[in-house]
Amino acid sequence: MRKTSLSSTNRSFSTTAEEDTRVDNFFIVISRRRSIRKYKDIEIPDEHIIQMLEAARLAPSTNNTQPWQYIVVKDPDTIQLLSFVAGKQKFIADAKVVIIALANKATSCCPGNPSMWYVQDTMIATEHLVLAATALGYGSCWVAMLDSRNSQNIVAVKNALRIPESADIVALVTLGVPDEVPSLRSTKALNELAFSEAYGISFN
Repeated sequence: MRKTSLSSTNRSFSTTAEEDTRVDNFFIVISRRRSIRKYKDIEIPDEHIIQMLEAARLAPSTNNTQPWQYIVVKDPDTIQLLSFVAGKQKFIADAKVVIIALANKATSCCPGNPSMWYVQDTMIATEHLVLAATALGYGSCWVAMLDSRNSQNIVAVKNALRIPESADIVALVTLGVPDEVPSLRSTKALNELAFSEAYGISFN
């Protein structure tokens, strides 16, 4: 196990200084992303939330079906409900904004299989949103799913927020100004994750 650093300093192709800066900034954003569970009591301007949602909107999807939909929740009572049904995790209740990521299975990419890939596509778009939040200086945390062991929780949230039957709740994303700086957790070495031509042959 080792920590991984991301850098564009070893690129061999020719780029302008502006392009170098843009690429470097991209990798800085990725390296700075953390799961933040402690937030300052500072509001998030709507224009920043819109930028995050725009980042999600531009994500790729199967056959350009764009099955994702998002509910931006600021109401403290609703956030408290989300905290309760998501395992009573207190940090969710402390977030200034919680975004509910929905995957609409009514969006069909394939004849006869309307639900194929709709969840995966929504996850891709939501990671765009999370990285945009990091670039804007906010902390976020994926809450992978509501307590799936209690279907009543899902029903309660869907009823409270008028979520249609066709839309599945994929994740909650908490947002706020970070009030903690978690260290980078150790990650697997690249040669454990990436192979050349066949499984098990190290790429690097």
